[in-house]
Amino acid sequence: MGHFRRAINGVAIYYVGLQGYLVYHLKTAPPNNVQPNWSDGSKGMFHSGMEPMTDKPKLESATPESREPMVQAVLSLYQCKPSLGAMEFYAADATVEDPCFLFKGKTEIAAAWYNMVKFIPTSETLSYKVDHSEDWVRISVNQKYCLRGIGLNITLPSVAYLTLTRTDEGKELIINHTDEWYGKPLLERSNHFGFELIGTTARAFRRAHGWVATRYSCAPNVREL
Repeated sequence: MGHFRRAINGVAIYYVGLQGYLVYHLKTAPPNNVQPNWSDGSKGMFHSGMEPMTDKPKLESATPESREPMVQAVLSLYQCKPSLGAMEFYAADATVEDPCFLFKGKTEIAAAWYNMVKFIPTSETLSYKVDHSEDWVRISVNQKYCLRGIGLNITLPSVAYLTLTRTDEGKELIINHTDEWYGKPLLERSNHFGFELIGTTARAFRRAHGWVATRYSCAPNVREL
């Protein structure tokens, strides 16, 4: 029993320390500087949560104009206006990841966006900029969130990277959505060489947070997605 308690205490101390390091990382890490290039697509691009796809989708016919409905749907989610229509732009096995959470599958993703409204009822997009590449989109957004109950407003700039795939019918879908607060990369094995345990456990905790946060869903008909 004593060994078990020491193990639990050790995990708890490590968890608190890791969250403290995350805050330090967000304050001191250099921002990502991934520049979209339509001809290169995701080739050679490797950053947190968004590895180059092994089977590169053929999206040559896509244009910024054709992607505008998708961009506006994603912005509506940041504005705390979730809808099942916006969820249609995510693939069934999509992932959404930020510094604290990792959600897997459309059901969890929908639950996450709808549940967020319970804590952040209103959100305003102060500015945004969209850059396109062959198979991914970058949305740099500056968002002001209002926390429920205390009326505290928080302005949070972030960069959303959307990795895209295409259905057999030709529709583009989001397969990976990575949200980097302040444009800083997530804690990953790939950006902590020599300290891979930090990135590995950070992602494991993000996944645990995401799983717990979506056990209850406020989304209508979310189980039908």
